Amino acid sequence: MRGAMPSSERGLDAGPARYRVRVSRQGPAGALTHLAQIEALRSAVVRSGLPFVPDGKRKRPRPRISFGPAISVGYESLAEYFDLELAGPLSPEDIARRLSGAMEQGFAVQGLRRIPAFFPSLDASINIVRYEIRGPFPPDCPARLSRLLGRAEIPIEKIKDGGARIERVDARPLIREAVLEEPGRLGLTLRFGPKRTVKPEALLRELLGPEALIEGFLIIRRELLSETSSGELMTP
Repeated sequence: MRGAMPSSERGLDAGPARYRVRVSRQGPAGALTHLAQIEALRSAVVRSGLPFVPDGKRKRPRPRISFGPAISVGYESLAEYFDLELAGPLSPEDIARRLSGAMEQGFAVQGLRRIPAFFPSLDASINIVRYEIRGPFPPDCPARLSRLLGRAEIPIEKIKDGGARIERVDARPLIREAVLEEPGRLGLTLRFGPKRTVKPEALLRELLGPEALIEGFLIIRRELLSETSSGELMTP
């Protein structure tokens, strides 16, 4: 565990307490769907014995948790977030320790901090994702990347409703940064939001060609961030 994230003290009173948790998913956890990940993390909270606030009136109480942006099957991640509500305040170190002992294989607590009761939700605040893509990039990849970033538009077609309709997105304004950090590693920072989302696989195909075999590439979500109107990046 990398330790507790810094805590904001404003709006923190006795009574129910909210915490923002950052976890990684690697190895076997990377094969989970987003819904399966949600259930795995909810189950970890229950197993931890933490005094969670239940989500509504259910026969079998489950924790009141809100999650960050969905992740695709096969991606690893160092930045999965969820907000957890407890019946009372505990130290971030104690919460992190108890959660760490209850996590399924492949998940690990990377940070945790207390947040005010009224605080921007993860979905409302996160609009930047930073990826690391590892794989067999060709020797001419720097030139390919330069040509891709030099295009005025990068139209991407997205199949929706089981093929019933096609949605077209211009990916160029969504690329904040793309850097070949070393021969086998591409850093990709993308903007996203309602009706303006593109998957890194689509950009890999634009970079390497439509016939490229991208199944051998590993995609890692390294960061989720908020981009302000001035272009500043902030952690959620």
